[in-house]
Amino acid sequence: MSVSQGLLRVASAVCLGIVAAACGSLQQAAADTTPAIEDRAAPATAPVAPAPAVRRIALLVPLSGPQRAIGEAIRDGFIGAQLAAAAGPSAPEVLLFDELAPGPVEALQSAIEAGVDTVVGPLLKESVEAVMPAAAGITLLALNSLEPGTPTPTSAYQFPLAPEDEAEQAARRAVAEGRFRAVALVPDTDWGRRMLGAFTPALEALGGRVVAFRYYNPSGTDYTGMLERLLLIDESRARHKALVQQLGTPLEFEPRRRSDADFVFLAGTPTAGRLIRPQLRFVYASDLPVYASSAIHQPGSSGDADMDGIAFPDAPAVLGTSGSSVDFRRTISEQWPAGGMSRLRFFAMGHDAWSLALALGSTSAPALDGLSGLLTTDADRRLHRELVWGAFRDGGIVPLPDMVTPTATGDAGTP
Repeated sequence: MSVSQGLLRVASAVCLGIVAAACGSLQQAAADTTPAIEDRAAPATAPVAPAPAVRRIALLVPLSGPQRAIGEAIRDGFIGAQLAAAAGPSAPEVLLFDELAPGPVEALQSAIEAGVDTVVGPLLKESVEAVMPAAAGITLLALNSLEPGTPTPTSAYQFPLAPEDEAEQAARRAVAEGRFRAVALVPDTDWGRRMLGAFTPALEALGGRVVAFRYYNPSGTDYTGMLERLLLIDESRARHKALVQQLGTPLEFEPRRRSDADFVFLAGTPTAGRLIRPQLRFVYASDLPVYASSAIHQPGSSGDADMDGIAFPDAPAVLGTSGSSVDFRRTISEQWPAGGMSRLRFFAMGHDAWSLALALGSTSAPALDGLSGLLTTDADRRLHRELVWGAFRDGGIVPLPDMVTPTATGDAGTP
């Protein structure tokens, strides 16, 4: 069965009691009313065969509270992947728990008492912090991460959709394309500082450098003054004014931006992108390529001509061109029309979490070519995503070719 067929069966499967959860807001796709779908070969991201040690899996996600919609998307992707896997007596049983009611530690304890050998979740950072001390002795795949250096049990793994991974990939992409000197624009928020904190050392490690940066107000609308200072347009105007005063005659003049930058790193939302990209053109920086993170794009939305030229990484579920990625997007769009596409990355996360949970039964360093990206595990048992790339072009989004892995030059000033 394909992943798409598994997703189509999610709602009816839950309602029939295959997992212990209420139907909630799941889309109904009852088997007796759904047209038959042609079987096709499993995609590259198909779940692996379950290891003998994995018999019962608990999924802990928020099924109540403000993050319920995200938790349900992860749940549905997870169950969709389970249903797409080969059925049989050795197939693991799945138990669902709401991490918020009564609480994450209580949910973990209930899962352990139910005899699970693998726990996937919880999702919220504060929940992961709460359960880690109680997770010793059980295989745990947390769907978020703790601060680097935080002690964790040796059986605990972390699978976050970390924006820092994307900032590092933006640095690698720029260097791979021959650009070493950045000006950076990040929001004046904790998220913005994290992005700059990941991007700067990644670029420096490859021989590049951030020549200047600015924190912008994410609630603002007019950034031209800040951009002129960042690009030294104000200094260009000051030099012209001084020269006119010295010569005592008018001179033709066009401001010049700084010459020591060859690209822009922009961390921001679609709203910020629609404002900042046109204003960069206005301040004579239309020739500077712009690299962003996936936050610049809302899945399910069309492209935007105001953001033409911005390149960004995202999950294969969002930008991938393979048959499995295209089928995945189409199924989510059709079966979850009310906001499903906006949660596409979380459906993909749930799908990949199923495969990772199975892999943890047989390996201490799982890797997966999944719908969330190419996933690898580091020495601290944290998973990292290598994403695919796209760019806004002519009011739409086009895929970009895979990048060549860059190497450090050892010279930050000479690309």
